[in-house]
Amino acid sequence: MSRSELTGGCQCGAVRFRAGSLGRASICHCRMCQKAFGSFFGPLVTAHGVVWTRGEPKEFRSSNNATRGFCGECGTPLAYETRFGLEL
Repeated sequence: MSRSELTGGCQCGAVRFRAGSLGRASICHCRMCQKAFGSFFGPLVTAHGVVWTRGEPKEFRSSNNATRGFCGECGTPLAYETRFGLEL
């Protein structure tokens, strides 16, 4: 793993990932992000070169524009994917 790679995963460890680099960070206040994160906003960061290293997230099509990835075992939100790319 190089210094610029990021690793992470869900709370129970069933799903793990590695990202080559990170892009723009943002927060989203839409109702779907509020529900997914159980908060007033969802913190997101664009990720490049994501590889799922253990397991794969389950997917939920939350709107016509986005698919959300989460751990099927513990429910941890893991990814938000649109036509613009993947965010973690």
